[in-house]
Amino acid sequence: MSAWFTRLAEPLADAERALVRAYLTGLGLEPALSIERVADFQSASRIISHPDWDRRWWDAEQRERERLRAELSSSESSGQLLRTLSRAVDDSLMAEQASAAAPLAALGCTDEGLNRAAAGALGEALYLSRLAELGGAAPSHPFSSKLRLFAGGHWPLVVLGGHFYVF
Repeated sequence: MSAWFTRLAEPLADAERALVRAYLTGLGLEPALSIERVADFQSASRIISHPDWDRRWWDAEQRERERLRAELSSSESSGQLLRTLSRAVDDSLMAEQASAAAPLAALGCTDEGLNRAAAGALGEALYLSRLAELGGAAPSHPFSSKLRLFAGGHWPLVVLGGHFYVF
């Protein structure tokens, strides 16, 4: 069983803060962003739905995603690699999303929209990490760092107002 979402709202350890820094730096985001812990489900919901979140974070992820996809597409076996990626992520999602709901419910989350957002964020992290792996990226790749935050029980949320929020 995975540790998905089992440490929500808990303080980040130094190693986890280092993962956040590696993730942000790897995406080319300014190192001056502060890392903020989110303390409860209501705050997490408010933060992820805030209209003024920093698009530079999302755009940086999408640029790296497309760079990796283009790199994979240029290889002779690109079609097979992308099918393998889709199949692996689909298989992972079915297994992992089912196990992700239990910790959220145990912590008292009754917001179905937030549960779906958490599962979707996990699915995206699984996909991006696998994409980086298939592209031959180093284990220090930002998408690998992000997935390790999820695997450690946290949910990296969004950049908002000069802060990177982690639940």
